[in-house]
Amino acid sequence: MSELLQRAHEHRVNGEYAQAQTLYEQVVDAEPNNADAWWGLAHTVMNQGEFELAEEHFDHAIQLAPKNQRFVYDFAMLHTMLGQYAQAKPLFERVISLDHNTREATEAKKQLSYY
Repeated sequence: MSELLQRAHEHRVNGEYAQAQTLYEQVVDAEPNNADAWWGLAHTVMNQGEFELAEEHFDHAIQLAPKNQRFVYDFAMLHTMLGQYAQAKPLFERVISLDHNTREATEAKKQLSYY
């Protein structure tokens, strides 16, 4: 399944969202607890303008991997992009609380400085 997930990531990075979505959906159907697949699926649908669905998928990824800073940071950035600052702020704070010495934490601090 990891090969399928890797192919999905490659399609997403290359902007081939329909192909990526199909592959991510195959992975989450086979492995519903695969947080990386839910995260990738969230990015894929977000890039296709399906923001509510992206929120659901980011939330699902975070429930499966609550200490993954990248997942939490990306979810906060989705809220920021949508102008949902009240929802983004606690997520950025959570990123920092998980580990304040990472690139994600540095970026979260930067985002919080705008509030």
